[in-house]
Amino acid sequence: MSFFSTKKSNQIRTGGLIEIGSGSVVVSVIVSSATAAHPDIIWSQREFATTAHTSDADQNLKSMLMALMNAMMALDNGGGAALRAQGLAAQLQQLQISISAPWAFTISQIIRYERDDSFTVTTQLINELVKNAESKTTEVLANYKKDDNTSIAIMTRAISSIAINDYVTMNPVGQTGKNIALTQISAVAQTLLTTAVDDLRKKLYPKLLTERYSTMILYHCIARELYPSMTEYCLIDLTYEATELAIIRDGVLQYTTHTNIGINTLVRNFAQRLQVPEGDARTLLKNSYEADSTDGLKPSEKTTFTKLMNEYEEALEQLFHETGDALSIPKVIFLHGNTLHEQFFDNYISAAAKAATSSVHTIHNLSQELLAGKYTATDITQLGQNSIDTSTLLAAQFFHKQDCSRGFVQL
Repeated sequence: MSFFSTKKSNQIRTGGLIEIGSGSVVVSVIVSSATAAHPDIIWSQREFATTAHTSDADQNLKSMLMALMNAMMALDNGGGAALRAQGLAAQLQQLQISISAPWAFTISQIIRYERDDSFTVTTQLINELVKNAESKTTEVLANYKKDDNTSIAIMTRAISSIAINDYVTMNPVGQTGKNIALTQISAVAQTLLTTAVDDLRKKLYPKLLTERYSTMILYHCIARELYPSMTEYCLIDLTYEATELAIIRDGVLQYTTHTNIGINTLVRNFAQRLQVPEGDARTLLKNSYEADSTDGLKPSEKTTFTKLMNEYEEALEQLFHETGDALSIPKVIFLHGNTLHEQFFDNYISAAAKAATSSVHTIHNLSQELLAGKYTATDITQLGQNSIDTSTLLAAQFFHKQDCSRGFVQL
């Protein structure tokens, strides 16, 4: 598919969303109308991986595969029933699969060509730049396999930007300039996970159109839609077992990385240090999140939690340093988790970014922005009553905005 192609927009589409997170799988059924501001989420269910207590990567993956199987069976049964209850077709029309860190990541390759004299951009030149980008991505994958026995493969890729003389253009062929820069992004995931998804899809939905992405690709598209004038920012995705970040420069996703610390990781560590059941630790932290303060904790609990969060800040600071001088953290940071966690964690993320850059950063809570911009007060109440996760809002909005998937080649 060409970077410059477009998709036809059907009036109403029914989609099945499969969100493979760091420690859980969410499946949802949505109905998308081209004329509506947002899609309707008519059914959703989350399946947690049950053995994420261990640091054994193989065991964690097996647990994720079990959660995936349970989730997709639930999608087939509960999702189908929800469609019929709405008086819609019993079958979904499309599947959208998104995978987050640590199971997936996004590779960005920027290929530049320049001359002292002006030249005319041709289709042949664009194709050569694309081949160069694909070759460099293959090198990255080869080096990754040398360091880790895990098998990985590209799910999808797209030309995300072409700039001539530093000006982005959608129609480069025939234009003249002295330099051109082409950016290609590729979503990569562990093949054990993608193979399992594909096997289940063939059994349950053999005829459905299926599109696969990294979660960060969805995130970037929605942030770009909400803030179209912004070109430099950092995206942070806080999940149950990981925290992933991406750097956006000149409107282009240029770098991603992550740490294996998330909401449930903190809960387990807190419980272990206090020597209390995880349920008790979860309740203590939930109360702190809701109050946006640790004042409700006992002195010993507060001391333990403060130390734990200092360690989390240090892990984030290491991620920020990892980007290198050429990709120092932009002043604006978008945080996506859920509305409860975003409000509490923004100060810790801001402190980690300041420690890494010696600069003050502005944090925007993306879930709050997405809710405020797309949903009425009645909609938000209904979403809360149905326990709709904000990650599903993100994935659903990506599905709803068909332009987001324009140009991606599914591999």
